[in-house]
Amino acid sequence: MTETAPPSAPPSPLQNPLWQFSLEFYQQPHVADFLLECQDTRGADVCLLLWASYTSACGRQLSEESWRVADRGLAPRRRMITSVRHLRRLLGRIKKHTGLYAWCKRCELRMEQRQIAALWKLNSESWPETRSPLELAGQQYGLLQKDQARWAGLIDAYSTGGAAALESAAASGEHPRGGSPEPGAAP
Repeated sequence: MTETAPPSAPPSPLQNPLWQFSLEFYQQPHVADFLLECQDTRGADVCLLLWASYTSACGRQLSEESWRVADRGLAPRRRMITSVRHLRRLLGRIKKHTGLYAWCKRCELRMEQRQIAALWKLNSESWPETRSPLELAGQQYGLLQKDQARWAGLIDAYSTGGAAALESAAASGEHPRGGSPEPGAAP
């Protein structure tokens, strides 16, 4: 009699390619700084920016409708994440090495993972693909062309795995392949 492995459980919707991309991309040099700068100065939703980054890295476009649906769908949980983030940052200024600070950080990450799971589900639906995700995000959050070019350079450097290109793109605000792409140009 042949021994077989027990059936494996289906993968959790929280563990999806968008989440894996988000974890890896966020850890690249200058990426977290760029995304957090957009969040703190422009009111951008980092989860939406990660979705746009993933979509762009895959060479896809989005429709304005899919962007609006995603933005509206994330709004209720976004407010909760923002509240937890404010509490975590306050605790970080007071006493960063407390259990409450660590707990807030874990809660914030779990809520963001749920946001990413919702975007992954939306990503699998069929939408007309008419606009660059970076252009849509830039339009919503008022990102300047040079910021969109810097972002495109970070995505391209991640996609090609060139650490030197990533450093250069982040420092210069240029696309690693040379020049600054037009707004909305796929990296």
